[in-house]
Amino acid sequence: MPKVYGVMLSPYVRKVMLALEAKGVAYENEAVFPGALPEGYTDVSPLGKIPALSDGDLNLSDSTVINEYIEERYPEPSLLPSSVEARAKARWLEEFADTALVSALSVPFFQRVVAPMRGAETDEAAIASAEAESIPAALDYVESVVSGAEFLFDGKLSVADIAMISPIINAEIGQYTIDASRWPKAAAYATFIRSQEVVQKREAEERAMLGG
Repeated sequence: MPKVYGVMLSPYVRKVMLALEAKGVAYENEAVFPGALPEGYTDVSPLGKIPALSDGDLNLSDSTVINEYIEERYPEPSLLPSSVEARAKARWLEEFADTALVSALSVPFFQRVVAPMRGAETDEAAIASAEAESIPAALDYVESVVSGAEFLFDGKLSVADIAMISPIINAEIGQYTIDASRWPKAAAYATFIRSQEVVQKREAEERAMLGG
């Protein structure tokens, strides 16, 4: 049985969990926290990156690499679009989500959730700065590539949808909601993807972890 290392509230760990759950693959989860790596963790993840995955004798790190393995190891249902061009676009959107979107939307999550857990004060100025600059820039792009309340490719869930929704969930946990008047397609898209059963179940488990 595959084992996922990391904390489910991480957008990258959630990416891997959602891919496995969308394919109906049972797995174990071992909570690993940044800055508190267990002894021997670098045997699984040489750079100490989170998440990591072990499956038999295979050890992998980096959420995109892990999800590529999951797609090939457990091919049904596929989380990639059918055409070569769409697959390339899906991979690009996954990269965008993992970089610009995570960077922007993690600010309210980190400041309002992670910082208090670590005994630090919430920096509302940092949140205000992100809401004025990095978040609008990222959501402007999301608005340009989604079509509203539908999947990105082939009318089915894909790696791109999983990657895009994961930081949006973190933002919601951090009390930031996409402004539907400014980004109507992005807001409708987020609501639609979050309404999918696999995503609802993942969020329910996370809410339980947070005591909500």
